[in-house]
Amino acid sequence: MTMKNLIYFLFGLAVVLSACKRNRDEDFKVPPAIRSFWPNSGKPGTIVTINGAGFVKKDNEVSFNGTAATVVDVNDTVMTVLAPAGGSTGKVTVKTAGKELEAGTYTYQNLSMHGVSPLNGPAGTNIVVRGEGFGSTAAPAKVMINGKEAVITSVNDTLLIAAVPVGAGSGTIKVTVDNKEVTGPSFLFQDISKIKPLKGGKGTQVTITGEGFNAVAGNNSVAFNGKSATVISATATQLVVATPDDVATGPLSVTINGQKTVGPVFTVIPPPLLATVAPLSSPAGKDITITGSNFSSLMDENVVTFNGIAGTIKSAAEKQLVITIPTGAGSGNIKVWVNGQETAGPLFKEQNLGVVSLSPDNGLAGTTVTVSGIGFSTNATDNIVTFNGVAANVVSATDTELKVVAPAGLSTGTLDVKVSGLQATGPLFRRAGVMTLAGGPGSGLFTGALGLTGDRAGNLYFLQGYQVKKITPDGTVSTYAGGSTSGYADGSLSAAMFLGPHTITVDSQDNLYIQDGNGLRTYVRKITPAGQVSTVVTVFENMPGGLGVDRNGTIYLSKFYQGLYKVESNGSLTRIGNFTFTIPDKMAIDALGRAYYAGGDFYNPFIAMVTPAGEHSFLAGSNRYDPDFVDGDISGARLGSPLCVTIDPTSGNFFFVDNMAMAVRYATPSGTVKTVVGAEGTFQPFKMGYKDGTLKEALFRSMKGIHVDANGNIYVIEPENNAVRKIFLK
Repeated sequence: MTMKNLIYFLFGLAVVLSACKRNRDEDFKVPPAIRSFWPNSGKPGTIVTINGAGFVKKDNEVSFNGTAATVVDVNDTVMTVLAPAGGSTGKVTVKTAGKELEAGTYTYQNLSMHGVSPLNGPAGTNIVVRGEGFGSTAAPAKVMINGKEAVITSVNDTLLIAAVPVGAGSGTIKVTVDNKEVTGPSFLFQDISKIKPLKGGKGTQVTITGEGFNAVAGNNSVAFNGKSATVISATATQLVVATPDDVATGPLSVTINGQKTVGPVFTVIPPPLLATVAPLSSPAGKDITITGSNFSSLMDENVVTFNGIAGTIKSAAEKQLVITIPTGAGSGNIKVWVNGQETAGPLFKEQNLGVVSLSPDNGLAGTTVTVSGIGFSTNATDNIVTFNGVAANVVSATDTELKVVAPAGLSTGTLDVKVSGLQATGPLFRRAGVMTLAGGPGSGLFTGALGLTGDRAGNLYFLQGYQVKKITPDGTVSTYAGGSTSGYADGSLSAAMFLGPHTITVDSQDNLYIQDGNGLRTYVRKITPAGQVSTVVTVFENMPGGLGVDRNGTIYLSKFYQGLYKVESNGSLTRIGNFTFTIPDKMAIDALGRAYYAGGDFYNPFIAMVTPAGEHSFLAGSNRYDPDFVDGDISGARLGSPLCVTIDPTSGNFFFVDNMAMAVRYATPSGTVKTVVGAEGTFQPFKMGYKDGTLKEALFRSMKGIHVDANGNIYVIEPENNAVRKIFLK
């Protein structure tokens, strides 16, 4: 091809492409249309904004009832004109892009609207309306938003301020004065009707439902208690957002064009906590139960997978989920998601053998346990049952129930079942329960006994008559110090005598402290591990039984209606705080020097704490008449007749006996009260008796002392049952 021919070819191609582009532009041209205009009334010269589409930049004609108007500015969607002088009320006509369109009726009058700000916001937003003719001596102006009347907070002839009414919705703004009306722009009403979920944590996806949102995700600013969140998707009525890493409990808010709408409170909770999962093996289609905390009571906010396959949530509560096992679960870990927060669970096997429950789920050697499940052999000897690896005797069997006897050598762990080559892991069985360590009804031991404490070797000490007595770990009872009659003498264990001992405690070095007295004087007697008795405190007045010793050997006493006193190194007493309660028995002193005691009586029972600075507070119960037998936090827990307080060195909780409940109970440092054992697990006041067994079987009567050893075992002394009982929790 010659150069000349090439030039002709390129020129021709350019002409063709130009024609194609022209045709394409014509194909995509938007036909002109008018959506709205405002204001729809005013004087000559009022600026009128016409909103629409397909406007052209030149050769536009606008007339007001036939009178030509000046076009000030125009783009493809907005045209701005001036109401012409000499015009009259009538139709506004627009000629653009070769087409003639009607915008609506414009009324020539003194009332006009020139601007509104803001044009979006929630109920209560103050909008400022600028214009003319708002003043009237006949009747006040009215502002309507989407047909609902707003409350005007300020008005003059050229300015109105009005509050957006509740439930206004989105729609046009209208002002009426002296039966004259002007229509302004549309107001976008913002409202949050609900958020789901209402609880979660970092990364939880929250759906916000309402109105007035911006369809462009980035134009909506969402915050959780002031912490900015990420908007994932947006429509005019729904936003989906991800909570920020530092999400905090508080109200959710949506801000658009500077206008904030406040929604419900979003509560931050920890990820789900799994306590038990049973059974850990079962065929598809059966149900498993997961207990724990931080689940959602709304089924669709919980997701449970088996080896990656989702199960069907059958029921949901905050502390329990019931899930149907999916087909194809195989063998793999369970995972639980609650509102996007994940917790890994134990291994699950899809098979025809499983352990559902144990009754009881705690006990000592010899306890008969009913094992419920599926796939057992009806031949008892074909079922191999172990308690934490120790084989047990199967007494009877059906395909869904086994009766087994907890073996000697029992320890806390899972109960497992093997049948025909299959193995099923069952729930945890705790070596827990109550046994009599020494004495028992009819033994004659412990009559009139008071107090209970123990040393690091596992020996227990209590008071009886004028003597300190000792119980060895095997339950042997002997006299440790003191004589059969009242007297006062320091010295060796055999030589020492006591006037009237009534409270006993121990320090971290195994020194025993006994509060002793004769009604005129109060003594604190000390017995060293080497067996020497001495008097370390003498007070020339009668004092109640409040006695405590901290880890440094500092002694604390109580006076009638004068609270707590610290014994200084020189033997003087320093009052701590100014509370007026009497501390009647053994108190516990923690590592920070805080004293915990059981106070009051049947009519005002409580557990209280006193700080070294003298600040006094109730941990449980109150100083008002409201006795009961109820566990719970500081606001709901009720006590009957608490006595003695001792610290559990393994947990830091404060154990005490409650003789209205006939139960052993404890309080956490934050004030939550729980019952360990008593009243056969019925929570019935004054349900008393004498029965060893599981934690739900045991009965007690009138306990006068409590001690917790280094292993977390609990001991109580019962003079009326002539017994010292040992409570196993581990």
